[in-house]
Amino acid sequence: MFIKDKYIIPLILLIAADLCVFISAFVMAYFIRFYTGIFLLVPPPSPPYIPAFSSYIYLAAIIALLSVFVFSHFGFYERRVGLDRNVQVGALLLATLVTYIFIMAILFNYRGVSYSRLTVALAIPITCAGIVLAHDLLKRLQFFMIKKGIIFFKTILIGPQWRCLEINQKLQEHHGSQFQVLGYVSTDDEPERSQALIPCLGSKKQLAKILRKESVDNIVIAMSPDDPQSVLQIMKICTVNNAPFRVIPELYDHLCQFIDFQEIKAMPAIPFGETPLAFNNPGWMAKRLIDIVISSVALVVSAPLMAVIAMLIRLDSKGSIFFVQERVGNDGRTFNMYKFRSMIDHAERNTGPKWATAKDPRTTKIGRFIRKYNLDELPQFINVLRGDMSVVGPRPERPYFVNKFKEEIPYYMRRHLVKTGLTGWAQVNGWRGDTSVMERTRYDLYYVENWSLMLDLKIILKTLTSFKNAY
Repeated sequence: MFIKDKYIIPLILLIAADLCVFISAFVMAYFIRFYTGIFLLVPPPSPPYIPAFSSYIYLAAIIALLSVFVFSHFGFYERRVGLDRNVQVGALLLATLVTYIFIMAILFNYRGVSYSRLTVALAIPITCAGIVLAHDLLKRLQFFMIKKGIIFFKTILIGPQWRCLEINQKLQEHHGSQFQVLGYVSTDDEPERSQALIPCLGSKKQLAKILRKESVDNIVIAMSPDDPQSVLQIMKICTVNNAPFRVIPELYDHLCQFIDFQEIKAMPAIPFGETPLAFNNPGWMAKRLIDIVISSVALVVSAPLMAVIAMLIRLDSKGSIFFVQERVGNDGRTFNMYKFRSMIDHAERNTGPKWATAKDPRTTKIGRFIRKYNLDELPQFINVLRGDMSVVGPRPERPYFVNKFKEEIPYYMRRHLVKTGLTGWAQVNGWRGDTSVMERTRYDLYYVENWSLMLDLKIILKTLTSFKNAY
């Protein structure tokens, strides 16, 4: 599952390289200690013997795993860009020494341990040399993979020729770039002939055709803000063709305030069309696991409360206890969402699709209470457990409203890049019920582009105290 993820493979390669260096260095130290002249110069305690190689392989594996933990603590995997750790060699050597300090402390203080301390001491300089060598080789490997288009993003640049060539030059100067430039689309009327390393794929009028022809992972828009209409037109073409794109920040004033800046190695850029919750990402799997745990516990714990609510609904008004309605979820797929009925039976028979409003005459007495405290949403934990929804995400809408809003609100359909949720960033900030759909969408898109487990936790905690516009 991880192999499809363009960010996971470089991480796996880095961790594998670290494991190989530490294990190989310790094995080499073992043979130097017991199979060279050092064995005669510094013999083991009497009677001298050569310990079993298998026990030292076991210790080597422990050291290697410890090194991954230490390197992770130092942030070597978090600050990486592809296969480039983006750290100084001195920091690598320090982390290597810290790893062996831990091991030496265990060997000297733990009774019953009989490993050769000299072997560990020999392994330290060997490992340091191996780590530095691997650091350089990984950078070179990254540069080769970028040139060949292996793993890293295939990218198209859009803008004036001089700007595209400038961006490409900066990318080429940094081996850590995760972007491989296929070529550029010129916005010049007549681009000059150039001996550049990247080809001109065509003009901006041919962009849609180029995107259909090329397999593109990312687009970098580097146009002048003097012509915002052309920029927005290109952004629309990218969106229609489902091509993620980034915009150089000169256009910031023309865009919404909820923007996450990312770095294209020495160049700030604004990413669009991407989400940390892409399928098969570790974050997606962690979120799904949390959904299963929370929904399972919530259904068990709230079962007595739901039984009381069901009884009150039955006594309060005629009609079914549950309200089942078709909603639009992830990737535009529809599903049946469950709620406790809070309105009179067949509430939209005479009005058609309509949102609830403050003091809505269709709301029942018990319905007004359970809506105020979000208790009508409890059955949706069944949807979460089934995988239709997540605990946290943009609230699902009915097909009628989705078809309406996608024509009126730019990028509205980007809400459906992730699973819809029982609660969301817009809801805990008061954008629910009969409020501005535009503002609600802005908050939803912020969540889609800036998701993290900590943000989910924050939303869950705020949900417990957020009752604004709950009617």
